[in-house]
Amino acid sequence: MTTDDLAPVPLPDERRWRRGVRALGLVSAVVVVAGTVRDLDGPLPTAFLLAGLALWLVELLATPRSPLVEVALLTLIGCCGGVLNGLAPTSAGFLFAYFAAAGLGLRFGHRYAAPAMAVVLLVLSAGILVSDREEVMTSLVTNLLGVAFAFAVAAATRNARLAHARSVALVAELEATRAAQAEASVLAERSRLARELHDILAHALSGQVMSLEAARMLAERTGADPRVVAEVDRAHRLARSGLLDARGAIGALRGDALPGPERLPALVDDAGRAHGLRATLRVDGTPRPLAADAGLAVYRTAQEAMTNTAKHAGRGATTSIVLAWGPREVTLTVTDVRGDRPDGPREPVPGGGYGLTGLRERAELAGGSLEAGPTEDGYAVRLTLPYEHETSRP
Repeated sequence: MTTDDLAPVPLPDERRWRRGVRALGLVSAVVVVAGTVRDLDGPLPTAFLLAGLALWLVELLATPRSPLVEVALLTLIGCCGGVLNGLAPTSAGFLFAYFAAAGLGLRFGHRYAAPAMAVVLLVLSAGILVSDREEVMTSLVTNLLGVAFAFAVAAATRNARLAHARSVALVAELEATRAAQAEASVLAERSRLARELHDILAHALSGQVMSLEAARMLAERTGADPRVVAEVDRAHRLARSGLLDARGAIGALRGDALPGPERLPALVDDAGRAHGLRATLRVDGTPRPLAADAGLAVYRTAQEAMTNTAKHAGRGATTSIVLAWGPREVTLTVTDVRGDRPDGPREPVPGGGYGLTGLRERAELAGGSLEAGPTEDGYAVRLTLPYEHETSRP
């Protein structure tokens, strides 16, 4: 048994379709009653009229039932029409058989509709043959052809609806397959780029980290100037942090999690240890989930702002980072105060160097904005991002 044998595949306008069928069925019931009551003679035809009408109303108005129950109801309705056609030949009771044929054709496949139609046609034929009407054979052929035609039209309509539903499902499946293929191609290209970066950049930085570590240990053992040891140690930290950032970039290409606001405490600690920056972090409000590109924009903005502080604010500079979670947006404010040697060269914070222009582009892609400018005693950067924005992954 298949689904097609029991009922058609639901379509988006299924409710509207059923409402239309019900309205047409109610109008037809009124027509049958109006065309039959005056021709009834005796209680038996009246009983079959009322039975057919009651079954027809149940079929139209009652809540959905099991398919087999509906087949039985439609079969009984058709049989009532066949009996009425024999008891009251001039009445419109035969229309019950037409309604039953249409209902069977619309709702069920041939496995269930064909036996039910055979029963209806048999009862209809018997009713005509035992009636006292003139031209019995003409009436028999006409009614049988009419009921069969109603069933054929309804079945063709059902098959068309099924074909339409299948085509819609096939198109949706095809679109999903194409989207999956496109995503797979993008992931494959990202994986290739990640491998290239890993082989070239990560390996080179790994060798640099090992060489600087060896140089630091050698300088300590040979009693080199402490300043030389400190500078080598600083270079070692920068290289190691650069290696971590390179691995993070490779992970981003592979689809791994990107750094976000949750990494700010570690970023502040690394900057303080590596360069003596007096950086503080304050979080206001309750953290909320951010899109990957928005979270990365927060992290990179803080990173770049501290890089600029290390480059330009001089020794003894302080940096204040405030991450404020508002009702509709998150705001990151990074403010620095110049140190005692503003023009003194300093190494950048590990992983910095993206530039304010690049950060502003990141903010705009995430639906936000970035403002940066000097203050009375330093510099300030302010990033504002909404919680909800349609973006693509960076």
